[in-house]
Amino acid sequence: MEEKLDVFNSGNKKLPRCVAVYDKLFEMIKEGEFSRVTQLPSEPELAKIMGVSRMTLRQALSLLQEDGIVKNIRGKGNFITRTEVFSEKGLEILDHPLYTSITEKIDSVELEFKLEPSTEYTNKILERKSPVVVFVDRWYKSQDKIVAYTLSIIPIETIVEKSIDLNEKENLIKFLEKEVYEEATHSSIKLNFSSAGNFSSMKNISDSKKFYLLGETLYYKNKYPVLHNKHYIPIEYGNIIIERKRK
Repeated sequence: MEEKLDVFNSGNKKLPRCVAVYDKLFEMIKEGEFSRVTQLPSEPELAKIMGVSRMTLRQALSLLQEDGIVKNIRGKGNFITRTEVFSEKGLEILDHPLYTSITEKIDSVELEFKLEPSTEYTNKILERKSPVVVFVDRWYKSQDKIVAYTLSIIPIETIVEKSIDLNEKENLIKFLEKEVYEEATHSSIKLNFSSAGNFSSMKNISDSKKFYLLGETLYYKNKYPVLHNKHYIPIEYGNIIIERKRK
């Protein structure tokens, strides 16, 4: 980490200094020259290591933040995200989207649920009139800190069809976290931005109050949705990747 950046040319083309710094920092992070569990050196120290001005360094850090490689926590500094971010699959895979859209390692899930009569809203998103709907709140935690929140809306028909005992929360968690993705034939995801994550969760998730919102509808072979999820991911923890391929 004592090496200064002294090469800013690529062939005959001169790179912008911030891009050269980005490339060098990215290489150093991949090679493990910084610890994952601690923050990057302070900006003055890092600028000195790289041999550039603080303005150039900040431009490079902004690019790293945009690409989900570094995250900035106000008042604390810059931190390296999970190393899996360099090769993680994206939203194109039919799997639980939170685990491929967040930089934090989720180590526990807290769950609560309630049964309510259907409404015009639930009829619309579930594409049918269900007599009873199950609303499930899930708070995703990393080292006891909430890093994401999901509201699941499930028609009672799904609960009956899958023989889910609501008195056993572990069965419900297993279904929502794993089984529904193994059995679903297809799904749709709509990406939005929201400022209602803390309100919807009824718990404070993010001080920035800015969230990615993934509206996810899962289907089996029949024409009606199995359930609908609203995944709230704080902007500072988001790592949204969509891998696209030519047909």
